[in-house]
Amino acid sequence: MRPFLLEIGCEELPARFIKPAKVGLGRLLTEGLASLRIGHSGMRLFGTPRRIVALVEGMEEKQTETKTVKFGPPAARAYDAEGKPLAAAVGFAKSQGVDVSELKVRKKEQADLICVEKVETGRSTRDVLASFLPDAIARIPFQKRMKWGKGTFEFGRPLHWIVALLGDEVIPFEIAGITSGNRSKGHRFLSSGDVVITDVAGYVDQMRERCIVVDENERMAMMTEAVRSIEARTGAQAIADPDLLEEIEYITEYPYGLMGAFEEEYLDLPEAVLVNVMKGHQRYIPLEKPKGIPLPGFIFFANTRPLTPSQVIRGNERVLRARLADAKFFFEEDKLVCLDALYERLDTVKFHMRLGNLKDKTERVRRIADFLASVLGLAFEAKIDRAARLMKADLLTHMVGEFPELQGAMGRTYAELQGEDKGVAQSIEEHYYPVSTDAALPESTLGSIMALADKLDSLIAFFSVALIPTGNLDPFALRRQAIGCIRIIIDKAFHIPLRPLFEIGYGALTTAEGKVSFQTLVETLSEFIAARFRFLLMEEGHNQEFVNAVLPFVIEDIYDGCMRLKALETQESMEAFRRLMVGFKRVYNITKSISGDGAIDPALFKHEEEGDLHALLEARRDAFFAHIQARQYPEALGVLVDFKETIDRYFDKVFVMVDDEKLKSNRLLLLAKIKDMFLMYGDFSKIRVEELS
Repeated sequence: MRPFLLEIGCEELPARFIKPAKVGLGRLLTEGLASLRIGHSGMRLFGTPRRIVALVEGMEEKQTETKTVKFGPPAARAYDAEGKPLAAAVGFAKSQGVDVSELKVRKKEQADLICVEKVETGRSTRDVLASFLPDAIARIPFQKRMKWGKGTFEFGRPLHWIVALLGDEVIPFEIAGITSGNRSKGHRFLSSGDVVITDVAGYVDQMRERCIVVDENERMAMMTEAVRSIEARTGAQAIADPDLLEEIEYITEYPYGLMGAFEEEYLDLPEAVLVNVMKGHQRYIPLEKPKGIPLPGFIFFANTRPLTPSQVIRGNERVLRARLADAKFFFEEDKLVCLDALYERLDTVKFHMRLGNLKDKTERVRRIADFLASVLGLAFEAKIDRAARLMKADLLTHMVGEFPELQGAMGRTYAELQGEDKGVAQSIEEHYYPVSTDAALPESTLGSIMALADKLDSLIAFFSVALIPTGNLDPFALRRQAIGCIRIIIDKAFHIPLRPLFEIGYGALTTAEGKVSFQTLVETLSEFIAARFRFLLMEEGHNQEFVNAVLPFVIEDIYDGCMRLKALETQESMEAFRRLMVGFKRVYNITKSISGDGAIDPALFKHEEEGDLHALLEARRDAFFAHIQARQYPEALGVLVDFKETIDRYFDKVFVMVDDEKLKSNRLLLLAKIKDMFLMYGDFSKIRVEELS
């Protein structure tokens, strides 16, 4: 066994490309080596701006030997009574490329068949990898791919070198005009010449000597230590979020922490502006006092060890000073313009060529928000009217034009400066929440309503003109917006009937071109929301069987479906419920196409168990429906579990499908009524009993 190294060297990759590429390479290698029968004892993956690396420990020298058995016709047709091969045996041997004398007889499914056993010896790992690696490299995933030169090969950025070593032996192949070898590259500025990899096991240490910190964990430790050192020296605190640190980690191969400063006059800018300019545009880490008061300083990381740090600091300060000066100018200019005046100009901004302008959208949002407030019993009409009017106005400000990430935040700031109600101002910022699948949710009720109305309008509008996400394509972020709606509804415990909501939004689309029918909208959007609910809840670790069972109710009322799911997952005895589902499956399978309408005739009962089941149904049905009506789902579930023993006894003693039609119909009707009652809680037919534990 020998270690294996694959280093793919290229021009600088964007930070967001590196982690998915690294994970993708790991998956391709893991699956490929398994299918090629090449064993190994472990794999480490690394990524820097200029290289994606896989380091595989203990790789086998050759493929594992494999034995296959090919079966042919029955032995009785292959040999005569004296054991001499007949035409069937000769033909089978010829088709398998063996002599007829090599055929054997084996049993398969109680039959004696002729067969041929083939042993495939393993090829050398070196030869197998030489064929496999070019295809694996070509399949590494990137958000965007590019071509270069006159070739057709695509990668995240142009390839410059490839290291492929099994121990000290080069795995020879060529891809995109690059021949694999044992030569890597050190740091652009702190190292010169090629790095000849002499020891795969010592690769990480050898690269560190050439100022390339390959291991992300080691780079993060260097960054953390630099931040702590500056904090200790200055008494300041760094405002460093994990996403920013990860981005810095992936734009450096040798991170070197430094501290810069800017004029205190820029502290008069809103904190959101300061943070956005530093974090979002310059990848700087802002500093603050222990009590959260911003400081005129920042931490940044150079991708080198500078000879004159002060010169590097001055350069970064100069860049930031220019950005802050722009931001201050925009801020002062924007304060001179009323948000109401900007609202009147929203009709000059297209929302979508088939869906009108932003002014149209704010009116649709107002109507949807009014409906939401009325359903929730909230007297928010005046605040909703004001919030809908102002929510998109900041898109026409200079600040948001230059820094789009500040949409909403600047709207809130300007609204507060112009004396708007604080709740309305807060909702202007919060209506964009959550900005990603797992980001913060709106805190205020008004903000939650406006966020829902804005996202639901987008969903209804785009689905109404058949602009629906397909595959990996979701240009209008409708999946994210649907998940945002679901998260807000669950977080705020909002009971919202979806179909009437769709009707309000659909009716408000007076300027839409090429609308589908309302029924088509309901079907496609309901299915889409149910799929997002299923995805989100399963990502959170909820039971897949239970999630599937409540989906029919999710498309009517999302939070209601969530309540049913919670009751299923928190019931006292999962084993009792599992046994109940075994009985329900028998009920469902025999009555799935039968209606429970009609009257049962107790006079036709022939077994005590029939009467017992009917009596239990009559005694508990009203209580069950009362619990459902009151959304007392643990209690409703408890009623269903009480049927477990009685259903089991019924099937032990009663044969349903008798010849007597009246008797059979009566028994089926009783079971159908029980089926219909169970389905009022959830579609238990979707539950795979064997998956419950």
